Amino acid sequence: MDAGEQASPRNRGFTLIELLVVIAIVAILAALLLPVLSKVPMKARGAQCQNNLHQTGLAVEMYISDHSMYPPGLDAGPPVKAWPDFLAAYNPVSWTNAAWQCPTYIAEGGTVIWNLSRTGGKGFVLNTSCSYAYNADGIVSYKSIGKRTWVLGSPPLGLGDLNLKVPDNQVVAPSEMYAIGDSRPGGFPDREFRGGITMQPWELAPSALHAKYTEAKPPHANGYNLLFADGHVGLVKRRDYLYPPRSAQNWNRDHQPHPELWAPANEWAVQN
Repeated sequence: MDAGEQASPRNRGFTLIELLVVIAIVAILAALLLPVLSKVPMKARGAQCQNNLHQTGLAVEMYISDHSMYPPGLDAGPPVKAWPDFLAAYNPVSWTNAAWQCPTYIAEGGTVIWNLSRTGGKGFVLNTSCSYAYNADGIVSYKSIGKRTWVLGSPPLGLGDLNLKVPDNQVVAPSEMYAIGDSRPGGFPDREFRGGITMQPWELAPSALHAKYTEAKPPHANGYNLLFADGHVGLVKRRDYLYPPRSAQNWNRDHQPHPELWAPANEWAVQN
């Protein structure tokens, strides 16, 4: 070896302290990235849900173009049809198909049900469940006619109740009226996770009858994706969607809040 040359230092591994520092840095990065990564599937589901509602909105527009009115929430027929059945001719995916549903609803185990049974004569029992609900009644008062039975106590102010079709020119503020959106699914411990096929601005039944009922949390960022009557889709926070003083007019085709029809405040899903 020449006098001017020096021996290179031996290659050595990390010391224990260096390894601990590297592990700590990796842990910090993971802690920063995991919340972001966990939100990616949620955002993707929300985007797919909004796309589903957009496609349904196009079907509604085509139905209105042909009929000059909104479909009824339910038609006793025969045959018995719900509002999605009226849109089937304009929508490429059947409403009983999982691809039609909000992916968050399916991911959380929500069931899709269409079960019609006759009770004799012209009577029937319709058992339904899906991820999207129709603003059939708007803000409307109900009256009890039995322990678990309620009927409309005032004319529906939504887009179409049983056998009722609303002309499109009766909707005063289409850009602000709720038309179709995420349902508020829930259920009892011994039943499936279900979503109502028509919207409810609050839980109508006395709370004592629903002590064991559990409602699902909002599917998207503490809110619900909603299709408005003018065709645009947006996210509405639960605190606004289900609180009458802030949103009652959005439920009604005359764009009036109608506080005389509100359920008692202690039955509101959102209290402030």
